[in-house]
Amino acid sequence: MLKPRRTVKKARSKIGRADETEINLAFRPPYDWQTIMRFYMTHPIPGVERVMENSFERVFRVGNIIGFLQVRPTADEPQLKLRTTTADPNILREVISRVRRMFDLDSDPAVIANCFAQVPFLSKLCDRFPGLRVPRGWDPFETAICSILGQLVSAEQRSTLVGQIVRGYGDQITHPVSGETTRLFPRPEVLAKSDLSDVRTTVARREAIRDFSRRVLRGTISLSQAQDPVAFRKALLETKGLGPWSAEYISLRAIGDTDAFPKTDLILKRVLELHPDLDLEAIKPWRSYAAIYLWKEFAQTLSRKKRALGIPVKQGSEITPRRRGGRGVKSL
Repeated sequence: MLKPRRTVKKARSKIGRADETEINLAFRPPYDWQTIMRFYMTHPIPGVERVMENSFERVFRVGNIIGFLQVRPTADEPQLKLRTTTADPNILREVISRVRRMFDLDSDPAVIANCFAQVPFLSKLCDRFPGLRVPRGWDPFETAICSILGQLVSAEQRSTLVGQIVRGYGDQITHPVSGETTRLFPRPEVLAKSDLSDVRTTVARREAIRDFSRRVLRGTISLSQAQDPVAFRKALLETKGLGPWSAEYISLRAIGDTDAFPKTDLILKRVLELHPDLDLEAIKPWRSYAAIYLWKEFAQTLSRKKRALGIPVKQGSEITPRRRGGRGVKSL
C-alpha cells in the first residue's frame, strides 16, 4: 500500500476538542476521478453523504466514535486529500483503510491493462477510458442495503428510498463540524427487527432487508474483506429475495471482489449477446473491472434509447415475492 502523508490540526468541533487531520492518499495513475464521483453523485446516501463535483463528504461511526470526512482531488499530484474530524485519532488507520477501499486507490491500472490486452475489445475500452476504478462503499452493510433498495427503481427513486431508511431508522447525531442535527446509516440490529413502514417500498424488499440484517447479526453472512467471495455470494443467494444479480453486484461493491461479474445485468447481458466471443475467463480475477468498463461504454447508449421511447431508466430487477433471480441496469 502506498503510504499517506499527514498533518494534524486541532479544530474546535461541535462535539468538543477534536483532531482535524489532513492526509494525502497516493494512488497509481491514471485515475478517473470524474467517473467515480459521478457514480457517488447518482448513488447518494441522503443525510449521511454530501457529494459534489470535486468533493465527497460524510459523517461516520467507527465503533462508538463519530466523525466526519472529506475527500478531494489534488492538482497535478497522483493523490487524493482526505480530511477527517474526530475526537479519537486512534480510529484514523481504519478511516484511511475504508477510504482507500471506497475509492479503489490500491488498484494498479497497469495490471488491469496488461490483463485486458488478452481481449482486444476490452483493451480498446481500457485505452478509451483510462483509470476507471470500481466504486465501492464506506461500509459493506450500508452498501448492501442501498443495493437492495436500488433494484427496479430509477436513480431518483433509489435516493428517496435510501433517504427514508436513514431518516426513519438511523441514529440521530450532532454533526461533528457544522453542529447541525443529522443521522447515521441504520445499524443491522435496528433494521432486523423493524417493520420498515417508513420506507415506501415493496413488502418483499422490506423482508429482504430484514432477512439480510438478521443473517449479518447471526454471522451467517460475513462482511469481512478477507473471505472467499464465492462463499459470500452463496450466502447472499440464500437470503430472501436476492438473486444472482444482487449476489454479484453486492460482492463487487461491498467486499472488494475483483472478479464479480453480474452477467444477468441487462446491459452486460446485451453486451455478451453482441459480443459472444468476449472471453471473460481470460481476464480472471479482474472481471469486476470489465463490468465497470462495459457499463461505462454501453450504459449511456441504452439509457438514451430507453428515454427516447419514454421508458424510465431503472436499476436492478430481482426482488419479487418469489425467490427468483433477475436483471439489473447499472450506470456509471
